[in-house]
Amino acid sequence: MIEANKKKWFSNIFSTFVKERQIRPFFHTINVRADDVPTPGLFLSTHSSWWDGLILLMLNEYYLRHDVHVLMDEDGLRRFPFFRHLGAFSIKKGKLSDIRASLNYANQLLSVGKSVWVFPQGREYPQEHRPLEIGAGATMLLAKPEVRLCAIYYAFASHASPVVYVRFRTHTVVSTTRREQKQELATALEQLYDDTRADVIAQSDRYMSLFPPRRGLADWTEHLLNIGRRQR
Repeated sequence: MIEANKKKWFSNIFSTFVKERQIRPFFHTINVRADDVPTPGLFLSTHSSWWDGLILLMLNEYYLRHDVHVLMDEDGLRRFPFFRHLGAFSIKKGKLSDIRASLNYANQLLSVGKSVWVFPQGREYPQEHRPLEIGAGATMLLAKPEVRLCAIYYAFASHASPVVYVRFRTHTVVSTTRREQKQELATALEQLYDDTRADVIAQSDRYMSLFPPRRGLADWTEHLLNIGRRQR
């Protein structure tokens, strides 16, 4: 198992780079619904895109500000070891002793008030894939019944670039067996996904932007047209 090795200076530099060179050029903005602000703890997030990890980084840097750690596949962490400096630690599937070591490490982090993020679907699935299914590992981290759920939803609308919508929900697990807990969490995460999609369709005004949108081609075109109209 590869443990995290967080470095604040690296996180600051990397977060600025990601925001200015990755997120803002590609996305119109990131919108967060702020009526259920999660406290530190165990987070289970939907996983539909390669971007999800970077969206998580932006959420924590500009909104949550938790001492966050992320469970990451060991092969991926070996390929990109710098993620250790952002709080990533590894899990190696297939060997029970390695899985147990990773889960014990995660529980140690949770026990001292840190946040642990898990993508329980195991890999990227399309946003509309149903039913949503999760692995059994998430239930092994349930030292407390409260779990923070996170839905990340990507949408195109009136802008040239997509908008990211993020919604949180705190869920209290009531099931007692591992199998029932797994199904309960999958159902709750799927419901949050559907509710976020419904917000997007309804154009809900309950979301706030993490940072001001950058003007795209459509925005500049409209701006220039407005200038032309005023000069007539």
